[in-house]
Amino acid sequence: MPYRFEKISPDHIDDLIYIYSDAFGKEVDRSYIFSKQDTSAFGPSFVGYIAYAEDGEPAAFYGVFPCLLLLDNVRYLGAQSGDTMTHSSHRGKGLFTQLALKTYEYCRENGVHLVFGFPNENSYPGFTRNLSWEHFDDFQIYRIRVYTLAWMRLKKTLKLSPAIHQAWSRFVVGLYAKGKPFANSVIEPGVGGIEHSADFFRYKTYEEKYLVKIAGVNIWLKAGEEYLLLGDIERCDDHTFGRVIAGLKKMARLMGIPYLRYQCSRGSFHEAGFKRHGVLFNKTYPIGGVNFTNVVPINQFKFTMSDNDSF
Repeated sequence: MPYRFEKISPDHIDDLIYIYSDAFGKEVDRSYIFSKQDTSAFGPSFVGYIAYAEDGEPAAFYGVFPCLLLLDNVRYLGAQSGDTMTHSSHRGKGLFTQLALKTYEYCRENGVHLVFGFPNENSYPGFTRNLSWEHFDDFQIYRIRVYTLAWMRLKKTLKLSPAIHQAWSRFVVGLYAKGKPFANSVIEPGVGGIEHSADFFRYKTYEEKYLVKIAGVNIWLKAGEEYLLLGDIERCDDHTFGRVIAGLKKMARLMGIPYLRYQCSRGSFHEAGFKRHGVLFNKTYPIGGVNFTNVVPINQFKFTMSDNDSF
């Protein structure tokens, strides 16, 4: 079956939603898709290609999210791979590879030095085998137990709406000092990361997240039902870090969330702190990518949960 390929624009949002709902089995709204694809604050925007079947049905999509990478005070334009999806009627046709290659060609032509990402078990072989990705690091996953009356159990027993927990989480967050944007904790001499500028914090509001301050330390987090997801924590000393963890456990307890969760590249700044306070998952998640220009080594960059497009 012949397919045609088009670079996405705001005019393609409905077609992206069509593929998304079939591929992932859940509905998303237009504002979510638009906000996530609108990376104009960093350079190129709506970067990706969509495939259409001969009858015009949206068939598959591959896109990346441009961002600014900071290494030794020098900025480089990079992009995170994300939202790989194929409609169930068009799988097994090689569309993923074709769309990715067209997207990468666009990236090269528009000043993107490298593409990185956090592929899952299903997509990892395709990235390494068909797109020449280098597996250069891994996400370490840490979990801290919080003893609380879990919302998940209440919801199941009393058949409560998730909206109740969302509203309660907002209320609890409101009890804490409001935080402000802060530098990416992984960045240090010789180690780069995504620049956590005010623009980056604004961009990531396509999903509800919070900036709070505990023990004088800024924290970027997202409230789920099983996990209080810690996107990043401002750098601090060991004693203060212990106070931050205690404060976060109190917050999670009030929310009825049974675990804190943090993930980071191996050897990044907060890994030592979480080794002392948390439990390391046996499972890790690969970090990989492809370098188009070799101007900057891809393996000099590290990441936290806040850098993942799903945060």
